[in-house]
Amino acid sequence: MRDRPASGHGMTAGPDCYRAARTGGLAPALESLTAALLPGALPYGPAGHAVTTATVAASATHAWFDGVRHDREPEGERTPAVAAVPGGPVLILRRAAPTAVGRPSAVPHHAWLSGLAWLRLGLSEALRLSCMDYLGGRRVGATATLLHQQLVKGTVAEAVAVHLEAHAVLRALDGEASGAAERVHRLITGADRELVRLLGASGYVTGGVGQVADASELLADAYCRQEPPC
Repeated sequence: MRDRPASGHGMTAGPDCYRAARTGGLAPALESLTAALLPGALPYGPAGHAVTTATVAASATHAWFDGVRHDREPEGERTPAVAAVPGGPVLILRRAAPTAVGRPSAVPHHAWLSGLAWLRLGLSEALRLSCMDYLGGRRVGATATLLHQQLVKGTVAEAVAVHLEAHAVLRALDGEASGAAERVHRLITGADRELVRLLGASGYVTGGVGQVADASELLADAYCRQEPPC
């Protein structure tokens, strides 16, 4: 039997998890996307990596391996890392490529990748707002804030442009196979890196927004097929 997205959720999974990511964080958004597109599955990317939550891992009855359904092999699943980020911890899992032939899934690789791009867009927009709040509260001299420095304003403006472009591209994709989803992931990664730099040392505090950006980039690395990673 093929995987089937939960009824009525296929078309709204991306925007729904975008909102969950923007307001609730990475873990709730991952659980929302998995429940909508791959209920009961533990999603793995092409190289056998998964970025997920303990709830998804505990409840999954089968594995989705880059668009193909396989039996779970818990004895072969390893958890090399756990990222403690706002919204709840996420697991980074690893398993070897399946040796048996799997069953085609109704949810292809590109559909999952597009949903993840929506999720990462929500996280990236939340990062941008955090940067603006932080920079708007730090002054240079008597009156000016860091947010009004020309180079800072330029970086924030570029991030806004990336986010607007990502929205437009993802709406146009509408679930169709396209290399555009990989491009969106690359754009988001670039914007996140520049935004984190604006935060200085505060962007690298454990459990802070910089660590969320790192975990978001791991999603692209785990599930994109292109080389180099998205």
